[in-house]
Amino acid sequence: MIEMISHSEAQTRRLAMMLASRLRAGDVIALTGPLGAGKTCFVRGLAEGLGLDPAEVSSPTFIMCQEYEPRDGKAGAILVHVDGYRLRGDDELQTIGWDEYLEACDAIIAVEWADRLGDALPEERISIEMAHVDEHSRRLRISAPDSLADRLTALAGAYEAPSAPCPICGKTVEEESPTFPFCSPRCRLVDLGRWFTGRYGTTRPLSEEDDL
Repeated sequence: MIEMISHSEAQTRRLAMMLASRLRAGDVIALTGPLGAGKTCFVRGLAEGLGLDPAEVSSPTFIMCQEYEPRDGKAGAILVHVDGYRLRGDDELQTIGWDEYLEACDAIIAVEWADRLGDALPEERISIEMAHVDEHSRRLRISAPDSLADRLTALAGAYEAPSAPCPICGKTVEEESPTFPFCSPRCRLVDLGRWFTGRYGTTRPLSEEDDL
């Protein structure tokens, strides 16, 4: 199992893009986690990493299944996006052609609320469990059987988000953190206080073009 923390939607998508670079037609990605954990965001990253249009990806809750095809007629796998949130049994799952998707030679399947599919999920799958850490951060636990372990090669120790030291306390902060370049709202307020108290200065008068 690989466990990592994403501090933003952009980072979640980038992680998904890295995984997409290793996927092959026939792979199944099973996503679980509570509402707002970032499952659809992750699928957008998969689409982008596969060369598909991420803007077309939305939660398929009410239609249960959507297909995204390569843009401009380019060759490549299609991404099948399934949402099991409202699934009411195996019979309903078969109405979307589930078995046909599993047997397709040109499809990669991403399933949100995968735990609702039960035994219909193949054992040979990549499982991603997502959970809230705080308002912006999510914990991702990614696992796969030995037969699919190579799909995770791009993820194991490879993701290093750009970072910089917090200008107040020196703690390392990832660029995609919502408080960047500060490590926390507290340090941001400390910085603001220094401006108000005159501890900071500028080398020229401020103008309307300056980003305050």
